[in-house]
Amino acid sequence: MFNMAPMIDVVFLLIIFFVLVSTFASAERLPMELPQPDASQAQNLKLTDRVIINIQLADPADPDRSDVIYNFGPSRVDSLAEISSRLALHARLVPDLKVVIRADRRVRYGDVREVMQAVAEQGIEKMNIVAHVGDLGPEQ
Repeated sequence: MFNMAPMIDVVFLLIIFFVLVSTFASAERLPMELPQPDASQAQNLKLTDRVIINIQLADPADPDRSDVIYNFGPSRVDSLAEISSRLALHARLVPDLKVVIRADRRVRYGDVREVMQAVAEQGIEKMNIVAHVGDLGPEQ
């Protein structure tokens, strides 16, 4: 007869391991305000081969008249021109650059398209658009 007790023990240990690891991973992403030194000479030279551009509504309560907010990675940018200049810099330093565009579903497609054009103008060939694909339920 096959004894299931050792297999159940291993499964419970794996569950505990993944629960603890996910708890530690989420603890690393706490929102906080870090100090911004005025005369720092430190440079962040770590460039990844992937850039994430987030597009959000400035006023989610009024999506029809709301402007959009752009984030280039973790930092907020003021305009599409700034996105283009940062993309140009990254494309020069990282030849195989991938761009991921994430947009709130309430953002007009025209705003997303402008970011896509900025990516294409820099000659970046690898671009992904993130969308949630799942069951939206019967009400939507």
